[in-house]
Amino acid sequence: LNKLRVEHVLFKLFHIDFDVKRHADEIETAERALAAHDAKVAAALSEMEEKRALKAARQKEVLVLERKIATHKSEVDGGSSGAVRTREEISRGHKKLELATKQLEKYNSDVTQSLVDIARLEKDLRNTQAAEQVFEKDLEKKGKKAVLDLGEAQMAEYNKKKEEAGAKTFKLRQEREGLVNALQADGETESRLGSTVTELESRSTALGAARDDEVSRLATLESTALEARREMASSKETEKALENEKRKSRAKQEHFNNKIEELSGKLRSAKADRKETERETRALEAITAMKRLLPGVHGRVTDLMKVSQKKYNLAVITVLGKEADAVVVDDSKTAKECVQYLKEQRVSPMTFLPLKEIKVHEPDEALRRLGGTAKLVLDVVHFDATVGRAMIYALGNDTMVCDTHQEAKKITFGGDRRFKIVSVDGTMIKKSGEMTGGSSGSLEQKASRFDAEEVEQLRADRQAAEDGLAKLRPVAALVDEERAAAARLARLERDAQYYAVDIKMAGEKVDKLAKELSNIDNALAKALPELQAAKRACAVSRAALSAVDQKVHAVEDAVYASFSKSVGVANIREYEAHNLDTQERSAEERSRFTQQRAKLTEQLNFERSRDVVGPQRRAEAEIAKTTAELARLTAAAETAKATTEKAKALVEGWERDASTARTEANTVDAEIRDLRERHGTLNTEGSKTQRVIANKTAAAEALREQRADIIAASRMERLSLPRADGDADEKTLALPAPEKDNDDDDDAMNTEDGTEAEKETGSAWRAAAFKAVLDYDNLPQRLKQAPRPSDRERLDDELRVETEAKLAALAKLEPNMKAIDQYESVKERELAQAEDLELKRSLTKHAQEAFESLKTTRTETFMAAFEHIASAIDRVYKELTQSESHPLGGTAYLSLESPEEPYNHGVKFTAMPPTKRFRDMEQLSGGEKTMAALALLFAIHSYRSSPFFVLDEIDAALDKTNVEKMAAFIKNRSHGTGAASEGHPCQSIVISLKDYFFDKADSLVGVSRDVEGACSKVLTFDLSEYED
Repeated sequence: LNKLRVEHVLFKLFHIDFDVKRHADEIETAERALAAHDAKVAAALSEMEEKRALKAARQKEVLVLERKIATHKSEVDGGSSGAVRTREEISRGHKKLELATKQLEKYNSDVTQSLVDIARLEKDLRNTQAAEQVFEKDLEKKGKKAVLDLGEAQMAEYNKKKEEAGAKTFKLRQEREGLVNALQADGETESRLGSTVTELESRSTALGAARDDEVSRLATLESTALEARREMASSKETEKALENEKRKSRAKQEHFNNKIEELSGKLRSAKADRKETERETRALEAITAMKRLLPGVHGRVTDLMKVSQKKYNLAVITVLGKEADAVVVDDSKTAKECVQYLKEQRVSPMTFLPLKEIKVHEPDEALRRLGGTAKLVLDVVHFDATVGRAMIYALGNDTMVCDTHQEAKKITFGGDRRFKIVSVDGTMIKKSGEMTGGSSGSLEQKASRFDAEEVEQLRADRQAAEDGLAKLRPVAALVDEERAAAARLARLERDAQYYAVDIKMAGEKVDKLAKELSNIDNALAKALPELQAAKRACAVSRAALSAVDQKVHAVEDAVYASFSKSVGVANIREYEAHNLDTQERSAEERSRFTQQRAKLTEQLNFERSRDVVGPQRRAEAEIAKTTAELARLTAAAETAKATTEKAKALVEGWERDASTARTEANTVDAEIRDLRERHGTLNTEGSKTQRVIANKTAAAEALREQRADIIAASRMERLSLPRADGDADEKTLALPAPEKDNDDDDDAMNTEDGTEAEKETGSAWRAAAFKAVLDYDNLPQRLKQAPRPSDRERLDDELRVETEAKLAALAKLEPNMKAIDQYESVKERELAQAEDLELKRSLTKHAQEAFESLKTTRTETFMAAFEHIASAIDRVYKELTQSESHPLGGTAYLSLESPEEPYNHGVKFTAMPPTKRFRDMEQLSGGEKTMAALALLFAIHSYRSSPFFVLDEIDAALDKTNVEKMAAFIKNRSHGTGAASEGHPCQSIVISLKDYFFDKADSLVGVSRDVEGACSKVLTFDLSEYED
């Protein structure tokens, strides 16, 4: 029976030891993985710091180049505007020369025509004079035959009859004179109105034709302008495509050129770097080993800092001096352990800086305001805050650095206080006035430590860059195409402007013609009735005049009847008409000859007096002057073109450099984001590994406790377990001597009481039970080969059943009943305690699992929010701080103080405004803190966005530029177009007193005092109708 029970106990202990060993192996594997993971985390952090320094350097390079480009672009634009003015003057000169040539041709034609006209007029004047002489001779011959000759008696009778007829027709002639005057007035009115109507009708016809022409011209202009706009849009797209292609090609070319140059420089410096590494191999190996073996070792001083600019490398290494190779440790104890290690490994002595024991003073803030290029050496290097005391000790709290030696001497000797100062060329002036300087190869080699340049696969990268450069399309061809497209677009834009002006003028002219035509129609409608009335009045006047003339003729015929008969004419009017008509015709002919002769004489005098030679000479002089001016302008244009091309080439070179630096900065920024994500992933993996180790450790510990309990139960049951050879705790775990058979000794079986010696040795026995090594050689092989829990349960049940069967058989042998009762009582208590123990273990296990589940949920919830906010804050801060002068904006990121339990420790927020170096948040200005705080606020709310924001005078500490940036950001955020808004709009209620803030809002709400109502008055104004 004892053998069977021992075999049962050994079966349980064997599999417990097997599981403990398995857990131990898994814990060891996990610890090795955790160590490798920690190395990866350290490498990722180191690489991230290097990338941040590289990004800052590239951003500063971009800023410097953009300033140069902006400065020189103004000069190029000025030169371009001057060239444009010169070209315009040349164009005007050509037009002026063309006009002057045409004028000269006209003046030459005028001179020739004037000579021809003078000869013609002289000939016409001679012909007119000859014709007049011939007319006078003919008139003299005809006059003698045609005129009736009257005697004196007949003339006296004619005059007497004329007086008599005049007396008799006096009233009739007065009446006739009135009628003639009325007819003349009516005739003039009719003539005037007829001329007006004719003129209006002619004007109406002309205006109608002009209006139709203008309407047709307007339609043609609109069609042509539409076609020009389409062509201009196509030209813009073509120019934009060419510009993008040129920019991309130029950026790639610049990138490849810079990369080739950079790789070549690295290859040239690789040899010197390799020599330096060989000299420091043993020291670096010793430092690496100490960092691995001794947890308080941080590393070498030069390895723990990053110089902000390469120009300060030599100055910083000069200030460090012998402290450059010093090793930073936590305390003096660690330093002593390091010294002992160096002695054991026979490595050269090193200097150690214990952080807790070294005495340092905080930097003097007044030294940061000296001006010029002077800076604290502490401000030109970056280092972790945990080693800040060592950095201050090595560099000094009042050591300065400046660009030139002259400035260093001026600062040191120019005031009441002396400083330790070093120039960028390595010349150092101490407080005592001692100067050190000169060329030092060792210092330059040490300074090269700050240049973390990788030389792996440099030649392959350079070859790949050269191949990529060879495949690019030449930029010159793209530039030519772009210039041609730009010239075409400029011409189209100018034509479009002309078309717009012409369309506007044509429209105005059509409206004006329509208005004039309407006025003329109104005037015609008014003049035609008046003309008809005038015609009717003339007809009435003519009829009345004819009646009066008949009466006058009748009276004259009665008076001149006898005289007319004696003269031989029908009536006196025939006589008077014959003589008077002849005289009137003669007078008219003489008048025409006189007028013609005067006209020809006047024209001849005008042609002779007209100066046609003077304009001809002036035109020739103007042509000569314009030709000389064109020659001068052409020479000036060529000179300006050469100067502009040179300046453009310089600016294009800077643009290529800026584009390359910007591309590299963006690439480095993307790498930093990837590293940050990788760092977060590594932290998550590390936490998982640590949880695995903790779980495995807890499981192993539980198994050890179970093992100790089984051994304790075996001891209580006086089972002798086989021990392995050489077990150190064999005496401690030895079972008590077998008890003598004494049925009457009740105390011998009393397990509740123990001797004083047993109480003293209980704790020692418990500790030994954990370490006991048992011998499982005699355990049957079938009991050992049970890897699955089901197999173990089956075998355990078989052993228990067999044991119970043997116990039942022994019970039939009538043992000591008292002992059996006591044993059963003890067994019941042991079973109760075992059940209680199992229950507590089960409860503990469930509590542990629930705790781990809640811990995992808590970590995952926290990390989900943290990772989202960490990825969003940089984008939000960039949008808040970017501008035309700083298109990349600033940089902001979050880091955890404890990646294992992030919710039990803090989160570090770092914000670097544009062109600013790394600083603690406390050292930022009020405006910079406000921008950083808002970036953090909006990044946090991007994870669980609120439906609206209420912001009370957040612009109090900001200047106008930052206020406008913030207003634009909040506006974009409110419309769902800002960074980290994920396209979800929200409402923003902002309280501000600055007009250049609230003028960006969609609506305004003002609160003022209502004097009449003795209360507050609310005024609202909708700004959405007024676009920017």
